[in-house]
Amino acid sequence: MIRLLFALAVAAALAAAGAWVADNPGRVAIEFDNHRLDTSIAMLAVAVAVLMLLSALLMLAWRWITTGLWERQALSRHRRGYNELAWGLSALMESDGKRATRHAKKFEELVGQTALSDVLAGQAALAEGDMATARKRFRALEGDRRTKALALHGLFAADTVQGDRPAMLATARRAIEQLPRADWAQTGLFESAAALGDWPAADKALLAAYRSKRVSDAEFRHRRATIRLAEARKADTEGRNDEALKLAREAIKLEPELVPARLLAAAQYRKNGALRRARATVREGWRHAPHPDLSAAWLDMADDNSAGHQYQQLEALVAERQTVEGHLALARQAIAADLPGPARGHLTAALELNPQRRVYQTLEVLEQKLGNDTAARFAATKAASAPRDPAWQCTNCGYRQSIWSELCGSCGSFATLEWTAVRKEEMATPLQPI
Repeated sequence: MIRLLFALAVAAALAAAGAWVADNPGRVAIEFDNHRLDTSIAMLAVAVAVLMLLSALLMLAWRWITTGLWERQALSRHRRGYNELAWGLSALMESDGKRATRHAKKFEELVGQTALSDVLAGQAALAEGDMATARKRFRALEGDRRTKALALHGLFAADTVQGDRPAMLATARRAIEQLPRADWAQTGLFESAAALGDWPAADKALLAAYRSKRVSDAEFRHRRATIRLAEARKADTEGRNDEALKLAREAIKLEPELVPARLLAAAQYRKNGALRRARATVREGWRHAPHPDLSAAWLDMADDNSAGHQYQQLEALVAERQTVEGHLALARQAIAADLPGPARGHLTAALELNPQRRVYQTLEVLEQKLGNDTAARFAATKAASAPRDPAWQCTNCGYRQSIWSELCGSCGSFATLEWTAVRKEEMATPLQPI
C-alpha cells in the first residue's frame, strides 16, 4: 500500500512538472566551440532522459558481460575442484594416501579451504599415516556445529590408528556428551574402557547400548557377566574378598555357564570357611558347563586325598551328565587309583562321544601302565590324527589359549573367549560390536 501511494505521488509530481513546462515554454541556448544550439526546455528534458536511459542500458550490458564471464570462470574452477574431490575419495577407497593427499591439495587450491577440503585432507592424512596433519584438519572442523560429528569421528580414528587407548576413551566420552546417538562413540567407549580395565565406564556404555537396543539380551548378559567377573578378579587381587564374592555371584546369576566365575566364587567361599557352599557352586557349575577346571576344583575340596576316595568323590560330581569331560576326568583318576577296568570303560565311553586327542593320549598312558606296548603305540598314532582338544578360543580371531581372560590374548577383543574344540572357520558368527 505504501509503495502504491509513493508511485502515485511520483507520477503526480511528474505530471505537474510536465504541465508547468507546457504552460511556461522557455528557450535554452547551448554554445560550444563557435556552435550554438537553441532548443526548448521540454526538448532538453527529453534529451537528458534519453541519455540517462542509454547510460543505464550500457551499464547493465557491461555488468551482464563481466558477471557472466566471472561466473563461467568460477563455475569451471568449481567443476574442476569437485572432480578432484571425486578422485580423492576414490583414492581413499583404494587406501592410497599419497594420491588422496595430492587430490586434496588441488581441490583446496581450486575451491578454497572448506569443510569438505578439511575432511578429504584429514582422511588422506590418516591413510598416509600423518597423524599431526589429520588432527589439525579435524580440529578445524570441531568448532562448527554442522561438522562436529565429522571432527570427533576423525579424531577418534586418529587415536585408533595410533593405538592410544586413553585418548580413544577421552574422545569417545566427548563424542557421547555432544552426540549421544553416535553408535561409533558408544562402541569406542565400551571397547576402550574394556581394554583399559575401566570396568565402571565399560558397564555404563554397555547399559546405554542395551537401552538403545544396539545389543541383544544374550549379548548384554554375557558381556555384563564378564565385566562383573573382571571386577571380581580385581577385587580378589586387592584382597577385597567379600566384594569379590559378591561380584562373582552377580556374574554367575547373569551367566550360569561362566566357568571362571564359578571357580572364583568357590575359592572365595573356601576362604570364608564355607566349604559346603563352595562344593555346591562347583557342582552347579558342572551341571551347566562341564569343564576340567571344575573337576580339579572339586577334587581339591575332597576331605580325603587318597586316589580311590577321590575317584568316588568325582563319580558323585559327574554322574548326572554323560560328557567327555566327565569320563576323561574319571579315567585319569581311575588310572591314579590303579583301577584299569573302570579307566578303560570311561575312555571307551569318551571315545564314543568324541574321539579327541587327549582321550587317546590318556589311553596311551593306561596301556603303557599295563605293559601293552603295541596298544600304546596304536593309541599314540590315533592321537596324532585325532580332532584337537578344546581350549579357550576367540570367536573374533580364532586365537586359542589355555587360560581364560576378559580379553583375547591376540586381538584384544572383549568377552570373546569360548571353551571349544571347533576351528575358527567352523565357529558361529562372533558377537557384534555395540
